[in-house]
Amino acid sequence: MQNFSKDIKEIISSVLKSESEILAAWFGGSTATGFEDALSDTDVVTICRQPELVFSLLEKVFSEKFEITHIWEVEDSPWKNFSQKFYIFNGGPATYYVDAGVFQSTDEHDYREYFNVERHGSPQIIFDREDILKKAALSPRAEVPTTLNEKNWCARFEILYRTFSKEALRGKYIDSFVFYQRLVALWVQLLRREHSPQKHDFGLRYIYRDFPEAEAQCIEKYLRVHDINDMKNFAVEIRQRILEKRMSS
Repeated sequence: MQNFSKDIKEIISSVLKSESEILAAWFGGSTATGFEDALSDTDVVTICRQPELVFSLLEKVFSEKFEITHIWEVEDSPWKNFSQKFYIFNGGPATYYVDAGVFQSTDEHDYREYFNVERHGSPQIIFDREDILKKAALSPRAEVPTTLNEKNWCARFEILYRTFSKEALRGKYIDSFVFYQRLVALWVQLLRREHSPQKHDFGLRYIYRDFPEAEAQCIEKYLRVHDINDMKNFAVEIRQRILEKRMSS
C-alpha cells in the first residue's frame, strides 16, 4: 500500500505543479500528523479560484494511470468556499482513497488554522506560488473553545440521561442506544477540554491519540455495550464521574 500511496502522491504533485492557476497545494491528514501507516488514505488540499480545474486535472491523470471506480462529491461541506471529492481506484488497496479539497480564497488569514500543529499536524507543502501558506504559517491560529456554561451543560446531560432511562425502562434498545451515545459524546466533550482543547470539536475521532491510554480504554468500554443493562450501568458510571469532576473543580 505504501508504494501505491507514494506513487499517487508523486502523480498528484506533478500534475498540480503543472497548472499555474493552482496557487498552492499541500498534503494533510495522516501525512501531516505523522500517523501515516499502511492503511492511511491520501489527503491533498489546494488553493485555486476554479475548483473544477483542479478536479478535472486529477481525474484526467487518475483515469490515465488507474480506473476510477467511485467519485464522491461532498454535498454539504462545513467550510466556506471549499469543494471536496473522494476517489477510489480499481486495483488499489482495499482501504485506500484520495481525499482532494479545493479552497477558493487567496487570503492567507483563511489558512492560519492549518498551521495549528496540535489540531492538524504540520502540512507537507507541495508548492506555494504566491507565499499564501508561508504568510499563514507566520501566525498559526489557535482554537479558543467557547466557555462552557456548566449549569446549562449539566442540565442538558440530565435531560438526556432521563430520556435514555425512560427508553431503557421501556426496553427499546435502539431508542436507548441513540440517547446513550449522546451521553458518551457529552462526556467526551468534557474530557476534550482537559486533554485536547485544540480539538474540542473533534468528538469521538482520534480518542486513542488525544487521551491518556486508560481514558481511551474507558471510552472504548462505554461503547462496547451488549445490552440495555450495560448501557444503564455505564450511564450511571458516567453520571457519577461527571459529579466527581464537578466537585473537584
